[in-house]
Amino acid sequence: MRTEPTLRLIVVGSNLFSHTHTQGIVAIVMRVQNRMMLFNLRVILVSLFILNSGLGFSTSWAFSFESEVSQSPLSLVKKDLRAQFVALAEKNKLRASEVSFSLIVPGYGTVSHRSEESRTPASTMKLLVAAAAMDLLGPDHNFVTRLLGSGDIREGVLFGNLIVEGRGDPAVCGREKSGDPLWELRSWVASLRHLGISSIDGKILADDRYLAGSGIHPDWPTNELARWYYAPSGSLNLNDNCLDVQIGPVVNGKVAVSILPSQPLAQLSNKLKICVDPKKHLYHIARPGSSWSISVSGRFLATAGARTEYVSVPDPAENFSTIFTQLLQDSGIKVLGNDYPISADLTPSEDLMHIDEVNHSLASRLPVMLKNSQNLYAESMFRVLGRESGGTGDHASSQIILQNWVAENIPGEFAVVCRDGSGLSKKNRLTTDFLVKLLGWVDQQPWSEVFFSALPVSGIDGTLEKRMTAKSLRGKVYAKTGTLKNASGLAGYLKADQQDESVVFAFLYDGRPGIVYRARKWQDACLSLIQK
Repeated sequence: MRTEPTLRLIVVGSNLFSHTHTQGIVAIVMRVQNRMMLFNLRVILVSLFILNSGLGFSTSWAFSFESEVSQSPLSLVKKDLRAQFVALAEKNKLRASEVSFSLIVPGYGTVSHRSEESRTPASTMKLLVAAAAMDLLGPDHNFVTRLLGSGDIREGVLFGNLIVEGRGDPAVCGREKSGDPLWELRSWVASLRHLGISSIDGKILADDRYLAGSGIHPDWPTNELARWYYAPSGSLNLNDNCLDVQIGPVVNGKVAVSILPSQPLAQLSNKLKICVDPKKHLYHIARPGSSWSISVSGRFLATAGARTEYVSVPDPAENFSTIFTQLLQDSGIKVLGNDYPISADLTPSEDLMHIDEVNHSLASRLPVMLKNSQNLYAESMFRVLGRESGGTGDHASSQIILQNWVAENIPGEFAVVCRDGSGLSKKNRLTTDFLVKLLGWVDQQPWSEVFFSALPVSGIDGTLEKRMTAKSLRGKVYAKTGTLKNASGLAGYLKADQQDESVVFAFLYDGRPGIVYRARKWQDACLSLIQK
């Protein structure tokens, strides 16, 4: 990083001009420049007057060291960085009032601009949720989904019900490990067969009492809830709470459309028309409100191959139980569906039989949440940490618990508003000062390496895979991104070449919609400037 601190040495005194003494007046301006860890000293002689007669000089004089900002010559660096960051924002056609930033640069201190202003954080909110979850739950916390049985097994028949008990695990049959949307449930089928069960006389019941309230936040736009990134969270979650809609290819004059995994509740309507002009290739998928009806309409190119789109489900628990029922049927285990006497709150009179379970640790799921910016994972962790900390697991109680956690653990007065865990709510509010304080606090925790390794890495993976790919920054920025239509954030750590310690930073843009790509360019340019 290039620095140009300025040091001025000025001779001062009283009665400078006197005609009774022979002295001199010396004014020296010194500029010290630091480039690539080497100091180049340039001394400019402004004036040197030595008069052997006719001038006097007071014996009362001293040296005064002036700095543009503070007593430290490095303070000008801070001022320059701030000005340059603002200039870079304006170069990218962003207004200075629309951006804020805060950085702690080792050896230089804090560089900031509007850092106390609350802004929409978008997915940088996930940093707060991740830190609180690691602190309140611990990295070894297990999210468990259990398969339980009621009744007796006689001659291959379970005379009772199967109960799927959920405790907020977002990762059952997670997409990051397999293309099979039901890969983890197939072991449950094997466990039932191991017990000799070939048919179930009862039903498959979903126990979703663990988390109260709806998995859909009231701040989210109702016209976009079918999109995969608005998938509702719940006590029971399966395959990211989405259905895979497979579209294409064209077979026998018709566009093939199917749904995976097989979901008996889903009603698929194929209204696609075939086109030969690539410019007319445009289709739309809709699932209105809480309906299970999915329609695919528009035009599909005759020569186009198959592709997969993702549609959120309206009810996670209902989705889980019906898909698992269908899986059992497809695997040769009959579900007869008789209604056995089990109470509405799923508390049976007899002890339940533990058959199998799926579990994932918090530490193992953190990279999916942060690197991929997976909203469902963030929402689940947000609600689970609320539930495990004395709340009900709904959004309202989890919000209170998270904001109380901020007050207790992150010192300072911050205007923090935590409406949801994912950052999808436009009513969330964070400051760059807070984000930098939070990241500094994380760095002091025993689990900091787990947190650090879960962040996207510039030019390497996650949401930063295609950003900052140049050699100067590739692999050196560990940070969380955030994007909404009118907001963009980037907060994390920069391993600068010339620093032993990491630069901790936070950039937020909150302004006009449709230009967040400029904000991303601005953020990357600022980090590149530090590296230079």
